[in-house]
Amino acid sequence: MIGAGLKLDVYFGESLRVGRRPASDVLMDCFERHELAVAALYRGVEGFGIGRRIHTERFPDISTDLPLVAEAIDTRERIEGVLGEVDSIIDRGLVTLEHSHLAVGEDVRTVDFPDGVGSAARLTIYCGRGERTGSAQSYRAVVDLLRERGASGATVLLGVDGMHGGARRRAGLLRRNVDVPMAIIAVGAADALRGALGTLPGVLRVPIANLERIAVVKHDGELLEPLPMVADPDDEPPVWMALRVYTRASAHIHGGPIYTTLTRELRRAGGAGITTVRGEWGFSSDERPSGDRIATLASHLPTYTVFVDRPRKIAELWPIVDEITARHGVVTAAFVPAYRERAGAVQHGGLTPESPEEIARLYRAHAARNRP
Repeated sequence: MIGAGLKLDVYFGESLRVGRRPASDVLMDCFERHELAVAALYRGVEGFGIGRRIHTERFPDISTDLPLVAEAIDTRERIEGVLGEVDSIIDRGLVTLEHSHLAVGEDVRTVDFPDGVGSAARLTIYCGRGERTGSAQSYRAVVDLLRERGASGATVLLGVDGMHGGARRRAGLLRRNVDVPMAIIAVGAADALRGALGTLPGVLRVPIANLERIAVVKHDGELLEPLPMVADPDDEPPVWMALRVYTRASAHIHGGPIYTTLTRELRRAGGAGITTVRGEWGFSSDERPSGDRIATLASHLPTYTVFVDRPRKIAELWPIVDEITARHGVVTAAFVPAYRERAGAVQHGGLTPESPEEIARLYRAHAARNRP
């Protein structure tokens, strides 16, 4: 199967409830009931949203309301079919929609990256936690493959609930958790990631891959391409932007981890919201893939930080991101065609996505007007 669709991301706090039930359970029940192709729930370690309060697992500011990120991918019709329920479940949080290009099984060998803004690509591969390739864990085998093919970096995110292989799987202390979904996110040149896709069915039983075009703006301090921009009026922008930073917990600046410094500095400067999820395994540049290392004080787990805001605000705050990632990290940018942030009666944005063609037109028009 190869098809165009939508990727739904929902950012909210773990304390949010629907009646007596956690909103996360109700939301994942919704995804299961609609039999969505891919769904996963990830636990964050730090972030803030519309309430402006930082929630973190780090001492001494430890929080009982850590961020959660729920993700679902399917056809446009099926994703739009759940938006009404998502709106009723998540009355405080952020919901975004991005264009998806999904391939399953043997079709990942021939699928190609869609047209889009940016010269690079992002590939997300889904598998089960306990899936094995020979004697190795499959997610590690996929990361090795991506590194061999020349990806700029890869980060493995561990799901705690989700849909994978047509069935709902949840993590639990007394369960084997073999089929609980996990995501392997790789960024880099499209040719490198395309080469990995060609051999992926030999690594995973039934590979599921989502392909996107992005801009890799910066890699380990080197600027590679400018932030993509569109005209951004005083009212709601036509599209929003997601800035993603891939680094590791042991990479520090100004006395703290990069992701923590980013969170505090962007909040101080008026950013809309940011969430960090700690990965399980990964690599950046020429580093060997790693996670936590035995007999070390610092965690070497990869971290994945998402900052979503209007394009002109991200451009305004770019010097902060640029300075904090002066030595380490991969920074990518992509337009977000639909964005809705809500806290009770307060709401920003909406969930009617602009088409890829319209986003490309807006980008070209802005570039033409600002050409030297």
